Amino acid sequence: MDQYHRAVLAAEERFFDECDIGNVPVILVLTKCDALLLQGLAALTLEEKKLPREERLVRGQENAERMLENNPVWGKVKSMKYKPTAKVELRDLNKSDEGCKLLIEMTVRVLDEEALQMLLVTTQHTNIMLCIEFAMER
Repeated sequence: MDQYHRAVLAAEERFFDECDIGNVPVILVLTKCDALLLQGLAALTLEEKKLPREERLVRGQENAERMLENNPVWGKVKSMKYKPTAKVELRDLNKSDEGCKLLIEMTVRVLDEEALQMLLVTTQHTNIMLCIEFAMER
């Protein structure tokens, strides 16, 4: 997410500008969002840099989230004709299944039809917590 010039390819631009997806939800998947934490930490004020480590990390993450929201890539995608239904910011992809749970949860949330939601949830039988969470929402 720190190499803005490489983030959106011509094929992706054409997709969001020319392909009418109708009722099919499209999720924009942003990877390497954890790389922004270093930039968020670097943006701390001198006063914030004197805070305890945990508080610096919290403030750095808040800065990183603001950077992501103001990121030229996200601004460009939001201005396209056919915008994504949702976005997922993936971090810590070097850890097993870190991104999978978040992506599956977002997929369940953007599906409009309850039957489709239930189909996805039941196919995720190994993810019992998602099944419970979805059932509690209903």
